[in-house]
Amino acid sequence: MALPVTGSSSTDERQADIDLVVVGAGAGGMVAALVAALEGLRVVLCEGSQQVGGTTATSAGTLWIPGNRHGAEAGHADSVQAAASYLDALIGPDDGRQLRQAFLESGDAAIAYLEERTDVAFVSAGQHPDYLALPGAAIAGRALAPRPFDGRLLRGAFARIRPPMPEFLLLGGMMVGKADIQALVRRWQSWPAFVASAGLVARYLVDRIRYPRGTRLVMGNALVARLFYSLQRAGVDVRFGWRLRELTVEGGKVRGATFAVDGQERRLDSRAGVVLATGGVGHGEALRAELAPAGMSLPSLACDAVNGEGITAARSAGAGFERYAAGDFFWQPVSRVPRPGGPGLFPHLFLDRAKPGLVAVDAQGRRFADEAGSYHTSWRRWCATCSAPAAMRPGWSAMRPSCTSTDWA
Repeated sequence: MALPVTGSSSTDERQADIDLVVVGAGAGGMVAALVAALEGLRVVLCEGSQQVGGTTATSAGTLWIPGNRHGAEAGHADSVQAAASYLDALIGPDDGRQLRQAFLESGDAAIAYLEERTDVAFVSAGQHPDYLALPGAAIAGRALAPRPFDGRLLRGAFARIRPPMPEFLLLGGMMVGKADIQALVRRWQSWPAFVASAGLVARYLVDRIRYPRGTRLVMGNALVARLFYSLQRAGVDVRFGWRLRELTVEGGKVRGATFAVDGQERRLDSRAGVVLATGGVGHGEALRAELAPAGMSLPSLACDAVNGEGITAARSAGAGFERYAAGDFFWQPVSRVPRPGGPGLFPHLFLDRAKPGLVAVDAQGRRFADEAGSYHTSWRRWCATCSAPAAMRPGWSAMRPSCTSTDWA
């Protein structure tokens, strides 16, 4: 499917009537651009690649919002105070800026704002335990999942939604959520499960007549599509192929940014400044060399377009750079899998790794970690224990596991 052409034709928009420039069309950047537009600002959203979604498009799209209304409506008991206790136990007290407290107090209101004024919609994810059993931890109620979205509403712009990982698709292009999996597994055991499964497959087969993949979107793909659809309805100017080069600083203030577009340099000025939402370190070689543990060459599960240009531009403009004692990245267990065009990385979250009967052992055959622990904490233990990428060879998989992969924040 051909991608529609978008973007301004002028080479320099220093005098243009732009209030805000947002860089990066992942979930964070799209939310920033959408809210600014709803509040009356003229916004330009610049994306370096040709598709929206970033790493969110390949994720579960789950939001951690303590005390949210959807969890309460589903009967799950939770409170912001309990979540604050959990975070205190997990990472220590809030800092002087009280950003954590601001997040806890405004999270539910932010969700309500989006649901009331846009096409973004969530549902309680039900049982979705916090990663560690610490004071204030919750079993259910804090996690929100995006509601499924009909990609056909985007018409020709559906191709702008970055697809999920191919290993997460059935029949070569059909997305399924948690509830769908239950129906598919039990399709021959009950009539309702069979009807639900038949409906999913029939919808997918009809989709493939017109689209390269199924248009019934779930998880992170649904969140990305809902945000992009809302941006279209709000009339936000989205420009693809605009890769950030540097911020424009005049008089000690950020006045705009310059971009590389089709081999040319383009500049945008904005009254309110620039929002950087380009993701984290990702595939940025220089930043990875600076921040990665010594001696480790770490592939990344981040979107291919994420290479740290936002961080680099901000630091060049004089921004501070905070580092945390626990590290600047999230560990993720992966296997290298064959894909068209070259090997890819498949993340082992919990659907396979935590199944009953799976035991992880090191090169000496000793069990060294709780297989059912969170991917981050269990793999930190893995990396501390294993001296070789092939240290774990579980019989349940023909794939080659690796303990040297990170999902950079």
